[in-house]
Amino acid sequence: MVAVVLCTLMLGVAMGLFLCQDELGRAWRRTRRRLAPPPQPPAGPAIEDLARSLRRLRPQVLAPAPGATMARRRGTTMAYDDLLAEAARALGVPDELTGMREGTDRDAERLRLEHLLREAGLSLG
Repeated sequence: MVAVVLCTLMLGVAMGLFLCQDELGRAWRRTRRRLAPPPQPPAGPAIEDLARSLRRLRPQVLAPAPGATMARRRGTTMAYDDLLAEAARALGVPDELTGMREGTDRDAERLRLEHLLREAGLSLG
């Protein structure tokens, strides 16, 4: 008697799965969509925005305005360096500029990084 009941149940489940496969598929997709993490926006600004900011700041770093204070010059240079580092991360270019102390080594690294970014296709003006 138990074998007949089990066989009947298994046959009923198999027929139910066969007849309701569309509904089960929709329920499965809904569940996966709910459990999936939401799409993440790209980290950091767009490369076009970075390039625009770099082109805007570069002349100020190369030739500061007459009468600009040292604090303004350093701030502009630091902002430019931060933008260079972000652009390098966005394009996958190795960056050693971050964390370097001010001086000729940092200036040389800035020039090297500008060159690598140009080779990667970023126009700095």
